[in-house]
Amino acid sequence: MSDFKRQHPVAAITNVLKSLRELLIPIIIVYFLGGSNEGNFFTNPVYITGFLTILLVFSVIQWFRFVYKVEDDEIKVEQGVIVRKRSYIPKHRIQVINISSGVIQRMFGLVSLNVQTAGGNTPGTTISALTRTEAEWIKEKLSKDEDAVIEEETKTEEAPANFALSWKNLFIAGTTSGSFGIALSIVGTIASQMQFVVEDDAVVDYAESLFQTELSFIIAVVIGLILFAWVLSIVGTVLAYANFAVFKKRKEILISRGLFEKKQISIPYSRIQAVRIQEGILRQPFGFCTVYVDSAGYGEESGKSATLFPLINKKHVWDFIRVMVPEYDQKAEKLRPPKRALRRYIIRALIPVFLVGALLYAFTDFSHYILLLVPAGVLLGYLRFKVAAVGVNDDSMIIRYRNLAKTTAIVKRYRIQAVSAWDNWFQRRLSLKSLSVNIASSDTGATFQAKDFEENKMLDLVEWVEPYYASKEKHVYEDSDSEVPQSGSRITDYLDPGL
Repeated sequence: MSDFKRQHPVAAITNVLKSLRELLIPIIIVYFLGGSNEGNFFTNPVYITGFLTILLVFSVIQWFRFVYKVEDDEIKVEQGVIVRKRSYIPKHRIQVINISSGVIQRMFGLVSLNVQTAGGNTPGTTISALTRTEAEWIKEKLSKDEDAVIEEETKTEEAPANFALSWKNLFIAGTTSGSFGIALSIVGTIASQMQFVVEDDAVVDYAESLFQTELSFIIAVVIGLILFAWVLSIVGTVLAYANFAVFKKRKEILISRGLFEKKQISIPYSRIQAVRIQEGILRQPFGFCTVYVDSAGYGEESGKSATLFPLINKKHVWDFIRVMVPEYDQKAEKLRPPKRALRRYIIRALIPVFLVGALLYAFTDFSHYILLLVPAGVLLGYLRFKVAAVGVNDDSMIIRYRNLAKTTAIVKRYRIQAVSAWDNWFQRRLSLKSLSVNIASSDTGATFQAKDFEENKMLDLVEWVEPYYASKEKHVYEDSDSEVPQSGSRITDYLDPGL
């Protein structure tokens, strides 16, 4: 590929769809907040046709101005309509090469190639419409030389999946998804603006024809919104994680997922900073959890961790970790916060309850209902106290904590970017300290905290990290292509089934 070439013309269509998707939320907000006056942009076909025409013309020009080629172990991309941008990405700077395909691309037998470079703020490049054969050739050409000897492993469709998500578990993942709260907030925002679309008198007349009282109507609307948001969260999970499968290679983990848009995500072992096991509040009663990896400078999306497996039974989670990320199959002697710290956990959990109560008292007549939330706040604080734990062994730290979901994080010592033990005046009166551990993850990093432990124990943990920095040693993975360890020890004595 010595000459610059253009993408398939389908790239112009995908550019249009990408722009519409990025503008979807602003369009919805403007539509509902903009009222229903005559001449509204969204009700005028001339305006809509003009907007789509301009978008299509601009996308065609974008396609025409986008050229690329692979030459001398680097990929060169030139693009830009008004400002011409040239990106030359050498082979040694490339961290991840992902291949995906959306519905439109699959109709024409095409895929999208995404090149991720070192550092989360470095954009890399994306070629959105080329043949799979060419994408595989580019991926092989730009892969490290050591990976070429395992050419058969690079063909995902021929590699057996170590773990796959069944349709039954996919449905369970959707019904217990944490995205339910996000979907509910979106549905609630849209519903609050429905007065601009449906006349108030029409709503009242219709409500009176179905319900005897205003209270029963309000209850029905709330239940309907919750059910609708629940369905949205299920649909979103199915679209994102259908056909989910995990493939293990010598130097990386390959994740394949998606119903309409097929995504292939690569996570190099050398970039993994921590592994997290998260038990959502809706999943805990059923014994399910989600496994995430925090990866330096890379995630499924900017600023996010990668989902290593969306739903797995707790009984099998450590078997999964032992196979996929054996270096993080660790055990450690656990430390617990002292009993005198319990009241601090309960007070922290009650603060939001009292804030909500103050708002209800100031603006509504329902402030007395806040008393019903006090026992829930006390229970949450107690559960957080019982779950909190931290421990270390020779090279790993394990932190367990709870917000609403319960999280267990396994961090390697050489991956810790910063550690600090801190306290406030109230903690000093009780000889307590909290610990903060920072790692490099995606664009902004990630922080894990162990709150209100014995002061001397937290200082010991800081000293446990410091010798690594004092010696200025670098772990073999930092600048080496050595293989991933294939063994590890279980942490059966760390996870307490009774918690």
